[in-house]
Amino acid sequence: MKINAKYFGSLSYDPEDLIYLPDGLFGFESYKNFLPLPFHETTDSLLSFQSTDDETLSFILMNPFRFFPDYSPVLSEKDKKDLNLTCEDDISYYVICVLNESLTDSTVNLKAPLAINVRNRTGKQIILDEPAYSFKHAIPANGRE
Repeated sequence: MKINAKYFGSLSYDPEDLIYLPDGLFGFESYKNFLPLPFHETTDSLLSFQSTDDETLSFILMNPFRFFPDYSPVLSEKDKKDLNLTCEDDISYYVICVLNESLTDSTVNLKAPLAINVRNRTGKQIILDEPAYSFKHAIPANGRE
């Protein structure tokens, strides 16, 4: 299949590469199919989460553990069931970034990460019941908190 990706231009992809979000993302519930496109081939530190339902829609996702090594999201039993999770090792977490001109002015949403079951490629945005995490958390300048 082909798509005109917001940050990558025209490219081909296999339907098996898609991540399916049955509930969409908060505020974007009608968009269900996304293509994760790494900005660097060798790492998933920063991704474009490109909607295939609307080519103009793409979110910047970050693997939170690079900047927040103590980040420890916990899935509820309902979240595990929704993701059809059978093994905790099958889950990957990403946080939505709001990137501004300066990294010091940029934020990530640690309160509502995207949890993805890598085995069945199903994802869900969850809200963590942890007061230390915020919807607009500053990105540490040195890459570690």
